[in-house]
Amino acid sequence: MAHRLVAIDPLALLLSPSVYIRLTLPDPPPPDVLAPEIRALVRDMDAGERKAALARAKSLGAFAKALEKELGAASKG
Repeated sequence: MAHRLVAIDPLALLLSPSVYIRLTLPDPPPPDVLAPEIRALVRDMDAGERKAALARAKSLGAFAKALEKELGAASKG
């Protein structure tokens, strides 16, 4: 029987799963790196997919604005 060595990150044992995941996920690339990838994805979408993606992007933008507003208000108060 072969033995396999495994390692456990000690932070995974100390932190809650949600905090550990946020700390270990990579940061997204900067917009100038994402732009060509996004252009290529959009180019391959049909009209219905583009319409749905645009609606989702607008929805996410509204969410981001609401979050920004609340975070700003919370840091003032």
